[in-house]
Amino acid sequence: MITEALFEHSLNHLLRQSPGAAEALVRHAGCSVRFDLTLAQFDFRIADDGCFSEAVVDAPDAVIRPTAALLTRLPFFGREALRDADYSGDPALLATLDRVFKRLDWDVEADLAPLVGDVAAHRLHAFGRDALASIAHTLSALGRNVSEYVVEEAELMARGVDVDRFNHEVDRLADDVARLDARLRRLEAGDV
Repeated sequence: MITEALFEHSLNHLLRQSPGAAEALVRHAGCSVRFDLTLAQFDFRIADDGCFSEAVVDAPDAVIRPTAALLTRLPFFGREALRDADYSGDPALLATLDRVFKRLDWDVEADLAPLVGDVAAHRLHAFGRDALASIAHTLSALGRNVSEYVVEEAELMARGVDVDRFNHEVDRLADDVARLDARLRRLEAGDV
């Protein structure tokens, strides 16, 4: 229950920070949405003000199942939030949720400013953004290095050019066999 309340509070906070987000959900007031996070399911109803409220739901109108790619971006939602999610249910509600989630934009500085001041909030936000970009760059480089090691050094996988060359040679061999087979049939039939 505490986790669901925290999830609800965070989602509603993002809705309130993003102009027009909650207003877009007003026309779906009363509809239910389930966030199925595999380990936990959070059921909400869309309230009359367009925000989410905890609810017990047997059959939700829409189900959103975040994938691992989305869960890594969850604190930052941002644009294309549902791109990395599996979803099902009422198409009109899902289309509205997709538009709303694309508009969500966490104003980190506004949330930090009352705690640490405007200048420090700006610097912390810039530091966090740069740190996340650096981590993403490092993980990307690590992935490329591991891939290169697996292909070039450990030779656990074939290089793309080697696979292409092999496929070309197999195709050429298949053509040669087909020509030889056709010639043998003509010889057997006495056409030569």
